[in-house]
Amino acid sequence: MPDQNNEKLALLKETLQENVGMSKYEADVYLALVRGGAQTMSELAKVSGVPKQRVYDTVEDLRDNEFVEIIDDYPRKAYAVDPTEALSDVQNQLKRAEEYLEEFHEVVETVESGIALFKSKRTIEKYVENLLTSAKHDILLLCPVSKLSLVADPLELCEDQQVRVIVSDPSPESTNDVDPDGVLPETVGAVRETTSAEHFALITDRNRGLYWSTASMEQSKDEEQGFYITNSQLALILDRFVSESVWPLSRPLRSRVPSLPQQYLRIRDCLSDLSQIAHERPLDSIRVEFEGYDTDSDEEVHEFGSLTSFYFTDYDRRASLTVDLGEADDGVQSPLVTVGGVGNRLEDYSAHIITISEINESTDDILDDETREYLRACQRELPHEFGTRSVVSGFAAYVDRMREIIEEWSNGYQSVGQSEAFKEALFRFDASERVPRIEWTQTRTEPGGHVAHTGHTFDNLGYDITLIGPLGTPIHSEFSREFRDQTLVSVGETTNTDYLRFKDQKLLFTEPNLDRISWETLLEEVELTELAEYVDGTSLMTVGTEFSTPTLPSLFRGLREDLWPTLSSPPDNVQVATDAIDRFGASQVRNGYAELGELDEIVTVTVNANRSQTRRFRDIYDGDPGTHSKSTVQRVRESLGVTRYIMHTNQGGTLATENNVLHAQAPQVVKPRQVRNVDAHFISGVAIGLTENVSDGALLILGNSVGRYFMRHKEAPNSEELRSFISQYDTFFKS
Repeated sequence: MPDQNNEKLALLKETLQENVGMSKYEADVYLALVRGGAQTMSELAKVSGVPKQRVYDTVEDLRDNEFVEIIDDYPRKAYAVDPTEALSDVQNQLKRAEEYLEEFHEVVETVESGIALFKSKRTIEKYVENLLTSAKHDILLLCPVSKLSLVADPLELCEDQQVRVIVSDPSPESTNDVDPDGVLPETVGAVRETTSAEHFALITDRNRGLYWSTASMEQSKDEEQGFYITNSQLALILDRFVSESVWPLSRPLRSRVPSLPQQYLRIRDCLSDLSQIAHERPLDSIRVEFEGYDTDSDEEVHEFGSLTSFYFTDYDRRASLTVDLGEADDGVQSPLVTVGGVGNRLEDYSAHIITISEINESTDDILDDETREYLRACQRELPHEFGTRSVVSGFAAYVDRMREIIEEWSNGYQSVGQSEAFKEALFRFDASERVPRIEWTQTRTEPGGHVAHTGHTFDNLGYDITLIGPLGTPIHSEFSREFRDQTLVSVGETTNTDYLRFKDQKLLFTEPNLDRISWETLLEEVELTELAEYVDGTSLMTVGTEFSTPTLPSLFRGLREDLWPTLSSPPDNVQVATDAIDRFGASQVRNGYAELGELDEIVTVTVNANRSQTRRFRDIYDGDPGTHSKSTVQRVRESLGVTRYIMHTNQGGTLATENNVLHAQAPQVVKPRQVRNVDAHFISGVAIGLTENVSDGALLILGNSVGRYFMRHKEAPNSEELRSFISQYDTFFKS
């Protein structure tokens, strides 16, 4: 023990002399007073070993430096001031020196091990600020409420970065949500809240990060530690923890519909934004550019194309884009590829940078000469008066029931406004022992299906239209009320589609009609002579297939063999609107449309399809994209054996005949009121043109016009509105 005390005294003497600035005599006297308490000068000289004549001066110097106090008694005594108090000035000086050093110290950008540990709170805060201010593209922050003031000012400068914040560890005494607008600047695009106690985590550009432990947990007794991460793989692990584990289970407090273009480092961020954008514009109007690698060859790639579909949910690790690569003339021949995020091996490509923008930012918003020619033809060929001819529409019909989810009863009911709130309610059910029970209410009903869509368009323009389909027995009021001045022929019971409507999206529950209409079942409800009376003398028969693909052969054969021979003045055109062909196997689709070619031998048949349906036909009939001299729409037309095949996309319509392929641009709609059902209204526009026997180019203009009017106004046009739109068609393009 004496040896240990001697070592301690030697260390203390050395420290007091070298670090505090005491002389040898001062250190000896001070330590003697610390160990022995109050002592006279004679006692001090004996204990410290300092000559008595020097003790007086030494004690006076120590008192001047506030290390000792003197008792003015006889004999005089001295005692040591409490070491903590005595050394406080030295400690303050050291702290100021540390602060000055940190101020001048440059932040370490490269750490040999990829991670550095800091225990100084000031140092950690400095690295937080540096990460925020140096971020180039992306900031993801998990921040306890107590630390929000630390990041608010640096985040206000992040105007060009995508910023998402999760607020954690709210006060248990607080009954109110965190107000992001009161704490976080507008540069933060999305804010969520988690009630769990989470440490501070900051990741910038997915390649640097900082994890600040115990920063959020007041009950923790551990010292605060900041782990500064420069290794990109370690940063990515932290990023995935926050973005895939914490973010999806946190409650949204702030979100915005993104503007385009946008760049993303995480595919889930991109898909989350797309799920909002998809409610405002068609998917094929969005351009996707990505950088990454081919998952088969590991070769680096930089590709771009148009978006065709995507898969995303907060509660599934799978997330992908389906992109149409290339610049094929008809927009169909180029291959479809799937794109996943970093580390993905299931998709064709893995992307680490994804950019989405509007396709129509290029030459698509300048009216080309071909479209201008068809527009002039349409303007010349429009009838002086709509509604002088008659039409038959069949056979797809059902009732749309608009519904809202009830959240609570208070002075009536309160509906669930956002789809996220509905999802959260489902998870609460899953976590409880109660049987899930959801209350909903029906707000209105309306007719749906091909019969209803074409019926609305022709009815608005004053045509006589006969609607044949499963309208109910007796006919449902939705049809009789909406089409009270038209002829309605029911051939069976209808089914329902429940539209679960939220402010940000809607969910459809469709009850398919299992009693599919075939020629035999049709004649069980309507005699052939009666059916002939409805069809004879009309200008067009338009047919929606929907769920009836397997029974189409009997329908087309019956029209050709049984009905048409009985007609004295048959329609000039038959229009077939494809739908739901992706729900059936290739052989069913081939068999379903096999009779179309023979029907076309006695009446002109026009088939309408969108781009995805055209791809489906292509894959079924030749399955070899990009190796033919003819365009895809031409090859599909030949495979079906019909006179016309029309494909419609967000960019416009493409029409193939035996000798030609025509294309007409569609006006782009800014902030459309309706995106769903635009296909049906394009088809209705083409049906008007077929009824009036306009030229092929004019058919495309009419299809584009009715479809785009519906996007703008959420309803079909009347005669004056349609003429006005066509007269202004070219004004929607840049001059």
